[in-house]
Amino acid sequence: MFDGLSTHVLERLDAHLDEVSVPAGTHLTAEGANAYESFIVLEGTASVTVDGVEVGEVGPGELVGEVAVLQHSRRTATVTTTAPMQLLVINSREIGWLFTDDQLSERVRENLARHLGGPRSPN
Repeated sequence: MFDGLSTHVLERLDAHLDEVSVPAGTHLTAEGANAYESFIVLEGTASVTVDGVEVGEVGPGELVGEVAVLQHSRRTATVTTTAPMQLLVINSREIGWLFTDDQLSERVRENLARHLGGPRSPN
């Protein structure tokens, strides 16, 4: 997600995102819950379930939890880590700035389109 971004954009990312480590088995999102943050996966994988059925996985480079945050709705899926993960966290009040850089905005939009388009596995 960050390849080729300008130093200015990378500095803004650093100012707006917090890096966290989470163990396997952590619920990043819970279907039906309120949405307060999104996650960019740096390392690790997570399972995505809807109505208790696994519909895909997410891995490095994916933006997770953005659907509900951007649509101001409840979570559409449960995302549970299947391995320890390194994540960047962006809260819902600050997610809009991701759209201020054309290149980063395009990557976020592509990610959102994949998630709205249905299940998939990471590359």
